[in-house]
Amino acid sequence: MLAESYIAGLPRRWGIKLAGMFASEGYTKHAEKMRVVHAVQSEVQRVPLDAGEGALHQAADAAARECYGYCERYKLASLIVDGISLLCLRMGISRPVGATEQEIIARAVDKGWWLRKLRKEHIRRFEHTSIMLGFTSMQADPYVSREAAMRQRAYNAANQKLLESTTVTNGQDEFTLAELAALGVSNKAIRRGELMLRIRGFEEIADSLKHVGMFWTITCPSKFHSVGGANAKYNGATPRDAQAYLCKVWARIRAALKRKGIQPYGFRIAEPHSDGCPHWHMLLFIAPEHETAMSDIVKAHALREDGTEEGAQKNRVKLVRIEAGKGTAAGYIAKYVSKNIDGYGVGDHKAFEDGRTYIVQTDIFGNAEITASERVTYWSQVWGIRQFQQIGGAPVGVWREMRRVAEETVRNAHADVRAAWMACQKIESDDPMIARQADYAEFMKALGGPTVGRRGRVQLARRNTVIEGRYATYQEEKPCGVYHVTNANAVYESVRYQWSRVQPAEVVAAPWTGVNNCTREWLRELEKRSKDNAEILKNQKICSANVVIDRDGDWNGDGMRLKPDIGPMSDYLKHRKNAEQRAQEDHLRHLQSKFKDRNG
Repeated sequence: MLAESYIAGLPRRWGIKLAGMFASEGYTKHAEKMRVVHAVQSEVQRVPLDAGEGALHQAADAAARECYGYCERYKLASLIVDGISLLCLRMGISRPVGATEQEIIARAVDKGWWLRKLRKEHIRRFEHTSIMLGFTSMQADPYVSREAAMRQRAYNAANQKLLESTTVTNGQDEFTLAELAALGVSNKAIRRGELMLRIRGFEEIADSLKHVGMFWTITCPSKFHSVGGANAKYNGATPRDAQAYLCKVWARIRAALKRKGIQPYGFRIAEPHSDGCPHWHMLLFIAPEHETAMSDIVKAHALREDGTEEGAQKNRVKLVRIEAGKGTAAGYIAKYVSKNIDGYGVGDHKAFEDGRTYIVQTDIFGNAEITASERVTYWSQVWGIRQFQQIGGAPVGVWREMRRVAEETVRNAHADVRAAWMACQKIESDDPMIARQADYAEFMKALGGPTVGRRGRVQLARRNTVIEGRYATYQEEKPCGVYHVTNANAVYESVRYQWSRVQPAEVVAAPWTGVNNCTREWLRELEKRSKDNAEILKNQKICSANVVIDRDGDWNGDGMRLKPDIGPMSDYLKHRKNAEQRAQEDHLRHLQSKFKDRNG
């Protein structure tokens, strides 16, 4: 029973397992786990780890209402933002972003914004605790805990259901959002196919230039690895911390290579160890005369931090040279691409750790089956880690935008534009003389080669566009086509559609509440507050799509009437007492109470 008192607040499965450990092996052996348990139990300001989806909704609603309370009580927008910042700090999330204070406040009073942030914070804190306690490991749940995997699967299923239930139109055709999403890289098969097409393009252009392929694997120092909770050097780092470390190492490598005039191009893949700590695989092509210099630079920076610790020289950085006649570079990396997306054609999902090769089996929890590749995908989604990134080469944005340009648009274009457009097109036909695949190698040649980067001969054209966002209206440059660098004014525009949501036949109006309906318009009034703030707001009407409330409480719909004491305006007028005066009064009462206590 004593063990149960130490596991209060933990998920039931964890509590049962830890109770067994403590009872059979004693607390001394698991002192670090005890420290983690106590840390979890002390987090009284955040949603408990054993809470479900309902608790997250309640916490989001309470936080939004608390922020709305700040709007009612405080006179200045800056004070409201300060209160929001402190609340976010207590809840363990970052403050809302926004170009103005009003945009920040608009997010903070929205339950939906809080729910998204709290879900992310909760699942990452949950998974980090699982890593520290050793429940995310090869012996337990590799890559990501079963609870986090099942929750992420539920989120994905809910998002898919929403996409399937939402229909949009461009004025001519109607599609569900799920149908449109299936046409892009969110479709795993399309994503895998495009990655492999680009990798093959890199290899083909490297062959034509007589460049050599180098396959690097870079791993974090031991302090980033929990190793099932058994690593005494583990410093409590999250997978995001480890990813940030690897990004810093690559930034140093890239800067050193640039100083030497070495321009590698290829791909990097981030995949997890069984305890969730990421490592990188990089397939890079360079000129053969730079091979030795690059090897020295990569090894030096990969071992710069804790490079003398045991096993660092052997495990922290590894190089495999892609030799001609022993398979292709694309074929070598194909298994890493596939196993980190959908496992297509991989066979057994193998993981090499601690000098041993493990086969990660498919797990079944209830009626749910989770494959090893799904675990990797959920790991990426939980931690927000980008799995694949292109290094060098021609910009992918131009590649994708060129596919939106119609043939007649580029018929009389510059030769480079026509060549790039042709390279992007896939032609399907039963006649092998007509059918062709898109060619990323030819696309890179049209833009200037694999090391051209953002200085390619064909650039992405952008147009300033007004965006009606949920929290603010702002301007942003959006792609609208391509142009050749010799004539930036000649834009070859892409085909784009304006999509609008198809409303269902029957729409049930949501009940009116001060938080949800009038908040946005009322927040705009914050911009008008000045010395005579109250006098201005007294005469202002607070508007929404369905409601107009004035000081008398009139409602402009169906002859109905609202009570005068309902709504943000009346709440503001009720609590408009000067904040500084209220603080002085509170301080005076505190001093009076303190003096009374001292003198009996």
